[in-house]
Amino acid sequence: MSNTEFTVDIKTLLRILQKYAAIIAAVTVATTFAAFVLSEFVLPKKYSAVAKFYIENSRVQSEIVNVQDITAARNMVNTCAELFTTRDIARQLKTEANVAYTVNEIMDMVKMGTSNNTEFLQVTITADSPRMAVFMLEVFVQICVEEFDKIIESGRISLVDSPYSTGKPVFPDTTLFLILGFFVGFALTYLFVFVKEILDIKVKAEDDLFTIYDIPVFAEVMNFDVRVKGEYKV
Repeated sequence: MSNTEFTVDIKTLLRILQKYAAIIAAVTVATTFAAFVLSEFVLPKKYSAVAKFYIENSRVQSEIVNVQDITAARNMVNTCAELFTTRDIARQLKTEANVAYTVNEIMDMVKMGTSNNTEFLQVTITADSPRMAVFMLEVFVQICVEEFDKIIESGRISLVDSPYSTGKPVFPDTTLFLILGFFVGFALTYLFVFVKEILDIKVKAEDDLFTIYDIPVFAEVMNFDVRVKGEYKV
C-alpha cells in the first residue's frame, strides 16, 4: 500500500463520529435552532384560501349523464384552469380587489388543480394573511364565473365550496425547516471532521502505522521527546 492510498470502512466512520460527537451534536442543535428562528420569526408567512368549482359541459341540466358528458366536462375543467390563469384575469383581480400586488405576483399567487380527474376544479390563492387570501379569492371566483359565462357558451360552472382559509401558514413549514436544519448541520459538520481526519497523516495509535504506512507493529517503545501526548514518531 502506498502512502497516498487509504480505505474508509464503517469502523472508521463510527470512530470519527464518536470522537467528534460533542462538536457534531452542538453544531446540529445550533443549526436546528437557527432553522426554527428563521421559519418562525424571520421569513414572512404565507396563507392560503381554497374554493372549488363544479364544471358541466352543458347549460341544460339532464337526468341522464353518459360517459361522453363526463369526459367532456373533465376536458372543460382543464380548459377552465387555463382560462382562469391568464394575465387578463390577473389584471382584473388586481383592479377589482384593489390590491398592491403586481399582475405577475397575482399570477404566482393563483393555483389551479383538478380533483382526482373529476369535474371539480380547485382554486387556491396564497397571500400575506388569511383575510387577504379569502377576500382575493372571493373576488376571483366572481371574475371566473363571469368569464366562463362570457367565453364558454356550452357549459355551466357552479361554486360548490366557498372560499375559506384554515388560518394556518402554508409557508414556511416549520417542521420541514427543522428537519433540514438538523440534517444540514449534521452532514456538513461530519463532512468537515471527516475530511480533517482523512487529511491528518499524524500517527496517533499503533494501528495508524499499518493503515497509513503499511508498516506492521511488533512492539511499542515510547518516545518521551514527542511533544504531543499520544503521538508516535516514525
